[in-house]
Amino acid sequence: MNVRKKPLIRVNVEGHCPTMSLTEVRMRNHAFVIDEPPYRHGTDVGPTPLETMLGALVACTNVIARRIAHERGIHLHFRRIGCEGMLDHRGIDAEADVPVPFPDIRLTLEAETDADAATLDSLRDALEARCPMSVILRAAGTRIETEWQVTKPKESTT
Repeated sequence: MNVRKKPLIRVNVEGHCPTMSLTEVRMRNHAFVIDEPPYRHGTDVGPTPLETMLGALVACTNVIARRIAHERGIHLHFRRIGCEGMLDHRGIDAEADVPVPFPDIRLTLEAETDADAATLDSLRDALEARCPMSVILRAAGTRIETEWQVTKPKESTT
């Protein structure tokens, strides 16, 4: 396989930290906050860092799957992508050496597509290989179970 060399893309993100739990994250012309709930010394004005990471996995799954579908001429629409991460908190609490804080993550993809089973299997394989968040988490040792709930597009009556 002939692999074309491409330059790395620089991604800059900046955090401002007004309290021990609140981080204001800025990039390009965008900003968002990451916080903790009050019982963890936060003000609960945004998701936690770990919720943000799981949200990034959901968003990355959507973006990369739809990109692959577009490249292949496949109709694909997600009605919902659910994500459940099982967190081993012992490492955070300094109770044990925990090599993988999220040993298991479960994604549930409620999709509408015109793809047949073989085409959808190929798309799934490509998604697993190309989604950066999924690649990072799997390389860290996280098992990601993905359940696809697929329906065919409704026929247009116009």
